[in-house]
Amino acid sequence: MQNIFTRSPLLSAVLMAGLSAAALVAPAPAHAAAPTITTFACPLDNGGGRFYCFVDYSSDSPATVTWSGNGSIFNDTGHSDFYGHCSIGHPFTVTVTITNSSGSTTRISRSTTCRGGPIIL
Repeated sequence: MQNIFTRSPLLSAVLMAGLSAAALVAPAPAHAAAPTITTFACPLDNGGGRFYCFVDYSSDSPATVTWSGNGSIFNDTGHSDFYGHCSIGHPFTVTVTITNSSGSTTRISRSTTCRGGPIIL
């Protein structure tokens, strides 16, 4: 009776060829993800035609932050502040976009009316 668990030379050659070919296929490299916004507060009304917004985000690679509107931007890794100006009595929205080498993420604030009155510090 022949041992059915013994490999023939042909079977060994086929298995080795298959294993060699499989070894040539490397797993695909992991790709970084687009940024993720973790906190977005906007607008926080300061009165006097001014408002404040901020965003916290995470990114696997260096990212840039872009805000819509007129104002001052203060960026730090994973965080950005935006102090903006608006026309008193008129509705406005603010858009923030965070971009890295893998894509971008955008948030749009709720529409609100720009307030006058005293400036709240």
